[in-house]
Amino acid sequence: MRFYTEVLKIIEGGLRKDTKKVSDYATLLAKKLQEEGEIKKAERIEKLLLKTGYVKEDIITSASTQVPFDNETKLEIATIVMPYQIEEKVLFYSPSVRKQIDEFIASYKESDRLASYGLDIPSTLLLYGPPGCGKTELASFVAKELGIPIVIARLDTLISSYLGSTSKNIRMLFEYAAKNPCVLFLDEFDAIAKLRDDKNEQGELKRVVNSLLQNIDFINDKSIIIGATNHEGLLDKAIWRRFSTRLHINYPTNDIRTELITQILSDIGYNTYRKNFIDVLASLFDKLSIADIEQILKRSVRGAILENREVGFLDFIEGYFNYVGTDIDFNGDADTVRREKLKFLLNIDPTFSHRMLGEILNCHHNTIRSDLKKIQMEMN
Repeated sequence: MRFYTEVLKIIEGGLRKDTKKVSDYATLLAKKLQEEGEIKKAERIEKLLLKTGYVKEDIITSASTQVPFDNETKLEIATIVMPYQIEEKVLFYSPSVRKQIDEFIASYKESDRLASYGLDIPSTLLLYGPPGCGKTELASFVAKELGIPIVIARLDTLISSYLGSTSKNIRMLFEYAAKNPCVLFLDEFDAIAKLRDDKNEQGELKRVVNSLLQNIDFINDKSIIIGATNHEGLLDKAIWRRFSTRLHINYPTNDIRTELITQILSDIGYNTYRKNFIDVLASLFDKLSIADIEQILKRSVRGAILENREVGFLDFIEGYFNYVGTDIDFNGDADTVRREKLKFLLNIDPTFSHRMLGEILNCHHNTIRSDLKKIQMEMN
């Protein structure tokens, strides 16, 4: 069934009397119907939304607002996503990061009240840290919470091979943001905000950084600028000073991993009846990003479904070993592979009990005890 997700969300919103969810997904459904050529059906939905007062006319029509395009390639230099098109997701961040996010959003919402006290509105946010930890999701979350579009810069067209065109594209992008309240999201920010004293870079990049700095300075506080990078060490020092709020989005802590695993498994219908198994997975997934953890869990469940069987705890363990890079030779005999896995696991968490290691590796705890003795003998 086409548009099943939107219909399901509308029903869910209706049953929960969540009119915002109903109107958001009804608007999204109308847009998708329009794209499919079902103009009359889309218009009926839009008229109903307008008639009931849940959606203003300018919100529906603004979805077609033209974003700037590169003069040389004629390709758009950004993608615009409306608030109702942004998927609702639970975010998993440390309490300190979450507190700063909430404060940043509240400051924008209460901008008039803060201005009456002579306080500047924080409208620039820099997100940095390892990949896959939720920087893009956070930018989308901010846009949805504030009810404004997110304009995602497309670096493949923003950065031009023609002299001076990149600076022009940046200026056009910021001019668009100045006229249209939005979250302007600059992912892989280091590509246009590198250190100007880098001897390996040519003068063109320095002009690009200067242009970027000037545009950030002159943007109004109706729009929010969010930059994201995995390589914060490459950013020019002047760039750091332009961002009023800077958040280090790091790998999730053990507590957050536990929450994340529980949520993901609950969403996909896995029965988490053994909390100690969740604790084991949380320890095992140390130093993995949120995206990595989600991939391992979903891939493990997917594999069991395709084999027409119930997913088990061992699927997640095997999913982990198949996903992460290890020095283990999985082509060896079963006993040798098990001992290599055992050494790998103990290196991650030496507090695992023999019984737990037996459950993880699908063998008796006496086998684990015997393996440990052999490992000790090899080391001696």
